Amino acid sequence: MTLAILLRTTCVGAICAFAQASPSLAQNATTETIVETMRTLSGKQSTRPSGAKGQCFTARFIPSAEARQLSKSPAFAGERAAVVRFSVGSGNAKVPDATRTVNRGMALRIDPNGPGQTEFVMVNAPVNFVKSPDQMLAFLQARLPGADGKPDAAKIKAFSDANPETANQGRFLAGRPVPASWVGVSYWAIHPYTLTNAQGATQIVKFKLSPKGGEVGLSDEEAKGKPADFLVDELKARLAEKKPAGFEVLAILGSAGEAAIPATQTWPDEETRRSVKLAELTVTGLADNEICDREIFDPTRLAEGVAGPTDDPLFAERAPAYAISITQRH
Repeated sequence: MTLAILLRTTCVGAICAFAQASPSLAQNATTETIVETMRTLSGKQSTRPSGAKGQCFTARFIPSAEARQLSKSPAFAGERAAVVRFSVGSGNAKVPDATRTVNRGMALRIDPNGPGQTEFVMVNAPVNFVKSPDQMLAFLQARLPGADGKPDAAKIKAFSDANPETANQGRFLAGRPVPASWVGVSYWAIHPYTLTNAQGATQIVKFKLSPKGGEVGLSDEEAKGKPADFLVDELKARLAEKKPAGFEVLAILGSAGEAAIPATQTWPDEETRRSVKLAELTVTGLADNEICDREIFDPTRLAEGVAGPTDDPLFAERAPAYAISITQRH
C-alpha cells in the first residue's frame, strides 16, 4: 500500500493536513522503502522503526530577551507549554538503556496546538549518520541479513569505504561516555535553520540543547551495572528531588554558505563559535505516552520566524517517513 493511500484511509491528527498539502512527498517510493527496510532490520516490530524505546514528558519553554532579536516567531513571544519525548535509538523497544552504540533522541513540541507550535527532532550528536535519503537507503540495505540470517560484513565494508562520512556520528558517540540521564546530555537538531526577526533580518543557525546540570556520563563499569530501563526511573527521581532537569536552548550562529554543508559534517569550529541563548527548556513531569504517540513530531512544522532548509532532501524526507510509521503503528 502506498503512503498516499495510507494517509487517505488512516489519517491521524495533523497527518491528514500534511498529506493534502504535500502530495508529492506522500508519493515518494524511496521513503516507503526506507521505512520498510528499517522495520525489517528491527525485526518487523509494530513500534517506531527508530527510537522505538522512549518516554513522554511535559515541559515549559521560556524564551530569552535575545530570542526576539533573532526571530519574530510566536514560539519566542513568551513562556509556552511543551512536550518532549526522550528515546533510545534503534527500532528495538527493549534495547538496554546503557547501550553505547545507539544515539539518544529528543522530540520537542513547543506550544502544542498554539500559534507558536514548533517541533524539532534531535539527537545527542552534532551530525547525522547519512546526508540524503538515497544514502540512507543504501546504508540500510547494506545491513540486510542474507540467507544465513546475518548481514554480509563485506557489503557493509564496501558501503562504508565508499561513504566514509556515514561513520561520523558513530565515531562521535563512541568517543563519549554512556549518558547517565536523558537530561544529562546535549542534543542537536543537526539541520541548519533560518531565523527571521520583526525587521526582516535573517540569521542561519543550528539549534543545540545544552543540559543545565552539565553532561552526566557513566563509566564502563557503571554502565554494566545499570538496569535495562534505568533512564525513566532516573529522570522521575531527578524530578522528585528537584534536581536540574532542563536545558539551555542555544542558536549556533552560521552563514548562508555554511547552510549547504551536509548533515554528516559539522560547521568549522562549530563547538567554539558564538551562540545565542534563545530559551530555557525545563522538564516538569512524566506524561502519558499517548500524548507523544498519537501524532508525529514533524520538524517541518515551524511557526513563522523559524524556517527549515528548503534544499535539503533529508530534512524534507522526515515528515513523510514519520507519517508512514505512524499509520502503520495505528
